[in-house]
Amino acid sequence: MKRIFLVILLTVNALQLLAQKYPAPPASPNRLFYIQRSNNAHMVIYDANLVNAKTLHYENPVNVYWIRYDETTHKQKLNAVEKALAYGVEAERNSKEKDSFDVKIAALKKRILKVKINDLGKPIALIQINGIEGQLCKVFVQLENEDALKPTVKYIELFGKNLSTGEAIYEKFVP
Repeated sequence: MKRIFLVILLTVNALQLLAQKYPAPPASPNRLFYIQRSNNAHMVIYDANLVNAKTLHYENPVNVYWIRYDETTHKQKLNAVEKALAYGVEAERNSKEKDSFDVKIAALKKRILKVKINDLGKPIALIQINGIEGQLCKVFVQLENEDALKPTVKYIELFGKNLSTGEAIYEKFVP
């Protein structure tokens, strides 16, 4: 009995430490998804850029920025290198579906997102996750050589929601 209690206590403590290192970003009605990385708590946020309640901005449908957890929590723009090599996006109108955009993240150009407003009027980002088209909610990037100027990506995890069933979907891959 003591052994089971100790295992539970250690598991709870480990989960609390993990939650402190990787906090969830503040909620936003325009949130598409966010990227967390293993090297620190800072995260890259992808929000829909709306011109009114149900219309994506024609030229720039996605706002991308950092949330930094330093002494204070604050937003920060991506720099030119971050935009070009890692977190920036290219968006073009989807020719098959009105008011949707095909979006590519600089570091994952082979994975195309579809950004649109869903039937409930909420902006969403759709992507294939483990063979199922789903709503992307979160990306986690596990890095190696985390202290290096250019760390190596060990693996990427996609967390989302199956649009048909509402169930969580997940994929882990090596880029």
